Amino acid sequence: MTNSFSSRRLLAWTAPVVLALTGLAPALPAQAAVKPRPTATTGPVDKDLNGDGVPDLVASGGPGTGLGSGVWSALGVRSHKTGVGTGGVQTPATNVGLRGNGFGGTWLPTEFDGGQATTGRFFGGTEESLLVYYPSGVFAGDAAFIKGAGDGSMLDPVNSNTASISRDYLVDANDNIPLVLVNAFQADGVDTGLPDLLGIAGDATNGYRLGYHPNYWAPGLYFGVTGLTNPTPTGGTDWQNWSLASTETASGIALFLRNASTGDLYLWTGVTMVDNGDGTGTLNHTQYQVAANWNTGVTISTLQAADINADGTPDLWAVLPNGTYQAHLISGLSGSGTATVTATRPRQLA
Repeated sequence: MTNSFSSRRLLAWTAPVVLALTGLAPALPAQAAVKPRPTATTGPVDKDLNGDGVPDLVASGGPGTGLGSGVWSALGVRSHKTGVGTGGVQTPATNVGLRGNGFGGTWLPTEFDGGQATTGRFFGGTEESLLVYYPSGVFAGDAAFIKGAGDGSMLDPVNSNTASISRDYLVDANDNIPLVLVNAFQADGVDTGLPDLLGIAGDATNGYRLGYHPNYWAPGLYFGVTGLTNPTPTGGTDWQNWSLASTETASGIALFLRNASTGDLYLWTGVTMVDNGDGTGTLNHTQYQVAANWNTGVTISTLQAADINADGTPDLWAVLPNGTYQAHLISGLSGSGTATVTATRPRQLA
């Protein structure tokens, strides 16, 4: 399947509609200046759940995370001096997943166990909503979307407040489900008002690769995948060893790529997807090596990207299996060396 504008428009009329579109995605903020000074933001900001212009942290709970079952939300702390995020969050975090994922049938927070949580404007409009994808377990290959309330919490996962995807809509050509799934925003340039998705899928026989999952004009309506030909940041094909975290800043879409076993941490900025028209495509980007030997061998339960301190450079939050979180503020991106990564003190999230 190709993902050109015309083919997607045709499929939008022929595919079953999951939910009605509730709004249009907002325009991006103005282009960031070179080495900007931090300034308070009042417009829509990625990962900002309560609309105060500061990104917030969302983390998966359940066995092995150091957090109770559910999804945990912690509002970002604003500096009294600069008015921008500090990397700290308000704790204890709030469990916004107490009512389950909307399709599990138990209405319990244990329905989120094993899920990967992130946020985005998956129902349109300006409010951040929740995406939880299941790479394994009873819901393997499925994903749930729950509409945000605009105050850091999520609405009850009923009726138009929720949408879901079954594995059949996300598998690659060899019936493999994604190992990871993140927000791709509108990297292909097709404005449906809703974000696309980006994942990694494959198997030992056919290899692993990035895959682009386009949205078809309605919450939860994704099907077909464009296999991307990009090598890993180090030039290999071992995509199964990499994890992803995405965000959108004033200067465009950014993607962190981490290899836990080697400690390699890279950042792709200005990410756009070029469709080759034959079921394959390529992510165009500028690559930076953020760090070498970064948390080598360390298990990270949640890795979330956002421009935490509003300096125009994406940053990271990492939540560890002991339930602590730590911000990693990034500066000094260079084409010839690693960046500067300033870590905050680890703190308990909930």
